[in-house]
Amino acid sequence: MAGQMKKILLLLLVVLFLVLNLQHCVDGMQQVPCFFIFGDSLSDNGNNNNLVTKAKANYQPYGIDFPEGPTGRFTNGRNLVDIIAELLGFASYIPPFATARGEEILKGVNYASGAAGIREESGQEQGDRICMDRQLQNHQITVSNIIKLLGNNESSATAYLNKCIYSVAIGSNDYLNNYFLPQYYNTSSIYNEEQYAAVLAQQLYQQLLTLHKLGARKVALFGLGLLGYTPVELATCSTNGSSCVENIDNAVALFNDRLVSLVDDFNTNLPNATFIFINTTQISLNSSSAEVTDVPCCEVLRYPQPQTQCVPFGKECSNRSEYSFWDAVHPTEAAYVVYGERAYRVESPTDAYPFDIESLAQLSMACQLKTLLMLLVFLLISNLQHCVNGRPQVPCLFIFGDSLSDNGNNNNLVTMAKANYQPYGIDFPEGPTGRFTNGRNIGDIIAELLGFENYIPPFATAPEGFEILQGVNYASSSAGIRNESGQHLGNRISLDRQLQNHQYTVSRIIEMLGGNHRATIYLSKCMYSITIGSNDYLSNYFLPMFYPTSQQYTPEQYAKLLIQQLTLQVMTLYRYGARKVVLYGLSQLGSIPAVLSLCGIVSSSCEDSFNKVVQLFNDRLISLVADLNKNLWKAKFIFINTTSMDLEYTSSTFQGRLPKLVTVFAPLCQCYRFSSFPYEIEMKFCDRFHGYECFLL
Repeated sequence: MAGQMKKILLLLLVVLFLVLNLQHCVDGMQQVPCFFIFGDSLSDNGNNNNLVTKAKANYQPYGIDFPEGPTGRFTNGRNLVDIIAELLGFASYIPPFATARGEEILKGVNYASGAAGIREESGQEQGDRICMDRQLQNHQITVSNIIKLLGNNESSATAYLNKCIYSVAIGSNDYLNNYFLPQYYNTSSIYNEEQYAAVLAQQLYQQLLTLHKLGARKVALFGLGLLGYTPVELATCSTNGSSCVENIDNAVALFNDRLVSLVDDFNTNLPNATFIFINTTQISLNSSSAEVTDVPCCEVLRYPQPQTQCVPFGKECSNRSEYSFWDAVHPTEAAYVVYGERAYRVESPTDAYPFDIESLAQLSMACQLKTLLMLLVFLLISNLQHCVNGRPQVPCLFIFGDSLSDNGNNNNLVTMAKANYQPYGIDFPEGPTGRFTNGRNIGDIIAELLGFENYIPPFATAPEGFEILQGVNYASSSAGIRNESGQHLGNRISLDRQLQNHQYTVSRIIEMLGGNHRATIYLSKCMYSITIGSNDYLSNYFLPMFYPTSQQYTPEQYAKLLIQQLTLQVMTLYRYGARKVVLYGLSQLGSIPAVLSLCGIVSSSCEDSFNKVVQLFNDRLISLVADLNKNLWKAKFIFINTTSMDLEYTSSTFQGRLPKLVTVFAPLCQCYRFSSFPYEIEMKFCDRFHGYECFLL
């Protein structure tokens, strides 16, 4: 306790010091001393103007809505980094390296170059360009000049540069002007898509290490957008089918995943450095309000092959705010405003990882009183709220699944799948609650074993206050991995909808803890339980009178399909901060009373058929856990072998005692208890689908 009191005293002293310095804060102040920009044409603001290259934009109609007219920006007005510079509080835009001079470099420099890539050769068919390696060489020149401006004091220059924001948005040309141009480049014949993503990420890793050595400590990495849906690629792919677009975006997704891993790697291993990932793809998917998304606003030549840039002094659309793209590759200013604002201050937890640019900038600002007070609350909650024996082993438990975990989410739904009536809950202190058993369910027992004083509340009735910091239960009876599973029973909350509910919870936690960064740290310590998939078989695949899946897919194909969808759902949970995830395998569905009753009518071998089909799913789930542990940084997934537990419990508990068919497989009369029933505590089933509380132990 003495150590805990020291922590509290230290935190209070820190907050007191910051409050006393509050008078130095000014609304609208410039949040960082400088902003350095690396990238390609999405950020270029004039570096290519005097190069011998096709990749330049210093002519009309580019810049038609920019105060200075055409400047080299590849859009009609401001570009992405202009928007971010404004939001960071800079009074003027960051100058391009090509023209930056004197003391103006102290506020930052823009090194971005149209057609540039991570790889030196990317974009060479366009002409000259300044690749990422050359941009870093230019930055080294800038750093040398800053040292001179600060009195040849390297330590002062380093301290100054440590406070700056660094934007890196590059990689598009390594795909569009390299990998997917086999007529000019051989990379697609040397590497498959996964290998190429790894090669690019490794080269970028070395380049970012160089940037770190030059003083960068706050770095925003921008992921690649949906390159397959740019007008030039849509026009090119129109002759090759929709798979062409999907191939491009699948390759880009592999690279983006590698960027997220880089962020985690740097944040773990580089001292005093903070890297963030801006999820451009997700921002694009969640925020597109433009009416025209597939053609450019300005006139672009399409013959003899689709071109990317505006025809010099060509026509342009008048309703520019309604277009996503200015030319065949680059967004309009209206689109850049959305990207910039959501990169700066996220609207959804998926917009940035682990937090946004505003939070990155605030790491150096002592004047954010609200944030700091929330930091104090966060630290007290995560470190000091349980200073007594019996402290929970994790700060929170989030539960996803079906009726095996549901504790009330279905109570007010129009569905036959609800259990808020007697005899359910006959052994639960509160009586019927929506739990599909006589007492506690598996989520309750796990919560107790983890040390929680109270059971995790259902999302349907979870309070809006700080109570949700201990976790939420989203499970819904008859829900499945597939959205349609269980629909013949009525309404239910599928796993996709459960994840949407969790997204809302995460947004509330971000508000409570004062920002993405602290929420991400907190959520990474929590436990996440997923018990789902039974209804994708019992209330889908094995009900051909309601669902066509058994005619469409073989058991192997269906198991593969389920795991593919579950993989995407688990990745969504990972993006929301989950790092400790428990995936429950399916039990022997062929051995539950409902199936045994059916099989007694059909044939004695049908129960084995049920179990063999389910085992295909479990085998793939084990492989998924192995892949996730291998590929997701700082995450730990485990598989609970429910089938093995099921068999072990049956053979060890009941061998040589009452007949198995009576004690193990027969339902306990819909949860009604009979005092004369021998070995009642060892009954396995409460009803025809759900376990008896004692078995769940």
